Amino acid sequence: MTTVTMPQLGETVVEGTILKWLKKEGERIERDEPLFEISTDKVDTEVPSPAAGIVTKILVAEGATVAVKTPLAEIEEAVGLVTAPSTPSDAGTGRTVAAGPSTPSAPPAHVPAASDATSAAASAATLPDRGPGSQMLSPLVRKLAAEHGVDLAQVPGTGTGGRITKNDVLAFVASRGTGAAGGLPDAAATVISAPSTAAAEAASGGPAATTAPTVAPAAAGGEEVVAVSHIRKAIAQHMKASLEVSARAWNAVEVNMESVARLRERTKDAFREREGFGLTYMPFVSRAVADALLAFPMVNSELRGEEIVLRRYVNLGIAVSYDEGLIVPVVKGADTMNLVGLARAINDVAVRARSKKLTPDEVHGGTFTITNPGPFGSLISVPIINQPQTAILGFDTVEKRPVVIDDAIAIRHMVYLSMSWDHRVIDGALASQFLARVKQNLETWDFAEELGS
Repeated sequence: MTTVTMPQLGETVVEGTILKWLKKEGERIERDEPLFEISTDKVDTEVPSPAAGIVTKILVAEGATVAVKTPLAEIEEAVGLVTAPSTPSDAGTGRTVAAGPSTPSAPPAHVPAASDATSAAASAATLPDRGPGSQMLSPLVRKLAAEHGVDLAQVPGTGTGGRITKNDVLAFVASRGTGAAGGLPDAAATVISAPSTAAAEAASGGPAATTAPTVAPAAAGGEEVVAVSHIRKAIAQHMKASLEVSARAWNAVEVNMESVARLRERTKDAFREREGFGLTYMPFVSRAVADALLAFPMVNSELRGEEIVLRRYVNLGIAVSYDEGLIVPVVKGADTMNLVGLARAINDVAVRARSKKLTPDEVHGGTFTITNPGPFGSLISVPIINQPQTAILGFDTVEKRPVVIDDAIAIRHMVYLSMSWDHRVIDGALASQFLARVKQNLETWDFAEELGS
């Protein structure tokens, strides 16, 4: 028999949430066939089965958040074995499961929602004892604490061994926002605390009151009521927090992309035949941006308390839109790549993002982000900074427009490049100089040599 455990998909990952079981108890599965989907801080991914056989028992329900190495399921590897589904235990409860082997138990008796709420409130009033894992803090927890001015010594940890989790910090911020001065507005606290049910469940020893089934309000004629997905909740948290922590400012430049457009048109067929995917404008913009970031490292920096960390390398975040929402995989070492290398790297992370094949480490460590609403027809945009970065570039639609060149009206491929930036770190003069460098690169560089054409 093989016991399937919660995998550690990245160095900073200590827990994951079961989103969906792709096989049921009693069903056969092949080795490396997707068994379940999990969600970590920023990534949803499918996890393949480590063995072929019959799924004899599912130990953790969909919606539960468990620590790395927690047993999740059992697979009987004997050939031809037919096993009836085991008696359900915690399946379907959404309960956060503690690390360790599962033991059979009788189905829990029904408890009214009011009793659950009372129990949860009583548990929340008493801070849990500090455990041996209380000092094991992930970079995300440290970042959230710094952004909201949270003293982590005051935050009760509900993770394994007393470890403080992301949800613990967000719950603490939300509770502070409803009481102490200087906290978040009530609306912000509501948004941030919405997905933090795992912490409440761990504190109460059972499903939190907020997870009890509720009757959705009846929709009016022509309306449809849909649940907010966990991805949308995460996006809401990150975007709201970014606007609260940074002093966002914005400016833009117009770029003549005629030379790039002509080169792309001339080489796109040969490029696709050689590389197996299409040549878009994004690698050209990314190449120009990576160079400009090295020339203006303050735009590539991070504010940490009273210090600014200047980076002499570029890890480029590329915003990717997919069915579930938006995700930002990171191209590490973008400054070391030529145009073709960037094209390959960007295509790779975009394809794997949409097919849920990214690992959590591949969405961490970015130093600057490019978002590209251009394919959807956006003319000019004002993106929100991807914290803890200092700036984000909006790359909108490339279209033919009349422009004045040498005192004559001409038709050229033009694009607006806009940048949102943190006024705590840089000023308008530096932001404009950076954008001017990107513009100059796109309008004057000979990209043909890098394409080998």
